[in-house]
Amino acid sequence: MQIELASIADYVASAGPVREVLANNDGRQPGDRVKAAKAIVDVTEVAQPPLRLQLGVDAVERVEARLDIHGVNSTDGAM
Repeated sequence: MQIELASIADYVASAGPVREVLANNDGRQPGDRVKAAKAIVDVTEVAQPPLRLQLGVDAVERVEARLDIHGVNSTDGAM
């Protein structure tokens, strides 16, 4: 990821830390990038792609936790 070196002085206090975090974490994201890319391409080739595509264990865990809060069985969608 390329970060523009120039910045607007009025935004240094708010956006500056965010820009720094993004720059420092670029390329260090967990997971298998090749597997994720294949999943994205594969989903574009199906007749009825899912509305959302959860990639990675962390994403799936968040969805399952949210379903549990609402009393939905994450394996079959039953209430």
